[in-house]
Amino acid sequence: MKQAILNWLFPSYCVQCQNTITTSLGLCDYCLEDLPLFDFSKHKNLLHRPDIVEMFPNCEFDNLFACAFYQPPFEHWLKRLKFNNQIHYKKALQQVIQKQLTQFFEQSPTLPDAFIILPLHKSRFITRGFNQVSQVWQPCLANYASVSNVLIRNKKTQAQSELSKAKRIKNLKNAFICTEDMGGKTVAIVDDVMTTGATLNAATSALKQAGAKQVWAFTTCLTPI
Repeated sequence: MKQAILNWLFPSYCVQCQNTITTSLGLCDYCLEDLPLFDFSKHKNLLHRPDIVEMFPNCEFDNLFACAFYQPPFEHWLKRLKFNNQIHYKKALQQVIQKQLTQFFEQSPTLPDAFIILPLHKSRFITRGFNQVSQVWQPCLANYASVSNVLIRNKKTQAQSELSKAKRIKNLKNAFICTEDMGGKTVAIVDDVMTTGATLNAATSALKQAGAKQVWAFTTCLTPI
């Protein structure tokens, strides 16, 4: 009854088709099913999918999870959330992530020891006021493993979107440090968009130097090359 009253007082609309939906959602069931998402029943590790391996040949992490390619409508949702803080897109992204996580862990039931949401440098966090990756992902991860803050972004880097692949790698050299011994652990690092893999590789390097046995990369979208 309470939910029905909230839905009546504060109606929500699907970000795709604009049909009325419950306030806790961002997408109707039909639009969620219609999205072009990766199928983990065919490749439970996207690093084993031939087209993705060809796009990202130098990944240092051991396993790759992503929801979809960085294309409409995901590109629009992520940009509006990241640069305009339009939080109504957060619910839609969370529905997509939860759907994909469910499928992924059905195919690969082993859980990581911890998730690490890639941190912003403190100056960028102050400027932006929020970490959009944490906003979207943290509630989705609660049922799987704890979220750790052992990774610190200790180097203020230039925005990656402005750089070539070679400059991205140089820009991120020694950008992260791990504050704890990760000996023997499997950890999953989380970001919103993987473009060249440079950020995820830099974080992987820091964690493996701290003793991590395996590093998995979880990202909302992959930029097709």
